[in-house]
Amino acid sequence: MSFLSLKVPSIIKRVQVKECAIILGLDESCLIASALCERAKKSGLVVYKVIYDSKTQGILFIEKNPSHPTKQHYQVRLDLSSSDAAVQFFKHIADACLTPQWIVHCPQRPAPLETLQMTPSDLESMWRVQGFSAFIFGQAAMKAILKNGVKRDKENRSPTIIFVGASDAVESQPNFSGFAAVKAGVRALAQSMAREFDPQGVHVAHVLLNHGDVVSERFAESVAATCWQIYGQPKQTWTQELELRSAGVVE
Repeated sequence: MSFLSLKVPSIIKRVQVKECAIILGLDESCLIASALCERAKKSGLVVYKVIYDSKTQGILFIEKNPSHPTKQHYQVRLDLSSSDAAVQFFKHIADACLTPQWIVHCPQRPAPLETLQMTPSDLESMWRVQGFSAFIFGQAAMKAILKNGVKRDKENRSPTIIFVGASDAVESQPNFSGFAAVKAGVRALAQSMAREFDPQGVHVAHVLLNHGDVVSERFAESVAATCWQIYGQPKQTWTQELELRSAGVVE
């Protein structure tokens, strides 16, 4: 038997790429972010809950979720206003053989701040956390999705990026002038990205939350359920913007 006719057994196995959910809640106490994570966990996705931490200076800190120590659920601490942190985070995602499938940016509504009391530093800080982070991570997530070609998951759902905003973006309230200006920018970002990337198979949506609604656990769960429905929409009828208001039902 010649050397060329020998069959050498392959020892190289194809690496299976898994889908993951990335929830940017910015704060550990964000009820909507927690509800979104629970929704993703139930579906079997690998889940990353991102928490804003300016002290990390672009360094990525990942820890197992203590409530699910044996499962692939993580909490991430990083500076969301750092492009270096975004690059490092998505490199970690790629190195772990994961592909972003459901990305939701949902920072909490800040406390009211009178226009005459607001300093340029206040506005810049709000913009970095609420607005600049939406651009940085929206862009980085899109690059990660497109890198290996857009693929649907086993349930035929398309990769989806959702920006959870506020009705202030279209109906500004007193003492929220800075917040409204930032959220209007995020709305414009989401709409532009939707028109640019929807034709490429990536669903981009913007969800407006009513400024008067109190965020309870039930309300947060309802928002998460709606965001999950957006993720599962057939491509022929994708939602680009949706406004959610409480029905006023006593919980």
